[in-house]
Amino acid sequence: MGRAEHHPRRRPPPLPPRHKTISFPPRENIGRNRGGGVATKIRIARCFAEESVDTPAVLEVEVDQADVPSADEILTFASVHGNFVCISDRIFRRFEILLPLESRLEILKDALLEVIRLEPEGAEGGLNPPYEVEDFVDALERTRQKVLADDNA
Repeated sequence: MGRAEHHPRRRPPPLPPRHKTISFPPRENIGRNRGGGVATKIRIARCFAEESVDTPAVLEVEVDQADVPSADEILTFASVHGNFVCISDRIFRRFEILLPLESRLEILKDALLEVIRLEPEGAEGGLNPPYEVEDFVDALERTRQKVLADDNA
């Protein structure tokens, strides 16, 4: 192959983000909460059936240090009733939630709504975060239903 046939390397198009992250309060308000602590963040680390049909989804929830005990209580209680597992990492203010296909996502949604309500009163954007959590969990439910339908087909 001669030099005239050589093509410069082209970069492949960027892949869509694998992880979805939502933050509460909205980014512009992060510096306004309790002394500049972190806002609540919820992210999908692994979605349903990413590796196999039986692979659980994994969510990561990060909260402000002052909210860790309350968030731990809320998520642990919900995990018992919602048929999912909550692993607490209090030092790093994070919670890992393992969601098998048979999890009760409506209980997870209620728990996440309670966790974001731990944010300080008066944070701007008060109505948007609950809708973001509801949309987030509804998207998880649609993905789960698709996996279940594909598995039954």
